[in-house]
Amino acid sequence: MLKIVIITDRQTSLPFRGIGIDVIIGEELEELRRILRKLFDEEKYGIILIIQSLAMKCLDLIEELSEKKPFPLITFVPDFTGEVSLVAEQRLKNLIRKAVGIELPDSS
Repeated sequence: MLKIVIITDRQTSLPFRGIGIDVIIGEELEELRRILRKLFDEEKYGIILIIQSLAMKCLDLIEELSEKKPFPLITFVPDFTGEVSLVAEQRLKNLIRKAVGIELPDSS
């Protein structure tokens, strides 16, 4: 049975530990990149959660890995930094651009 894992900082990890989700603490860019590659190669996890502040650091790798293999699914979750991250919006824009070949105009 495939498992769920979250890549997070120490502060955000606490609620996830209590519900049985595997937790990986990683904050440096090279460490994040190594962790993501390893998780994709292991095929142990069905879902990889990553907090938005960390996802923003390695969005290019997330998109590259997701393009090569649709599984495991990577999704972003808010973290407790208080910063507003537009990483999910940026990823969606990138996926739309790849699918239709153009970038959609901002709605603002």
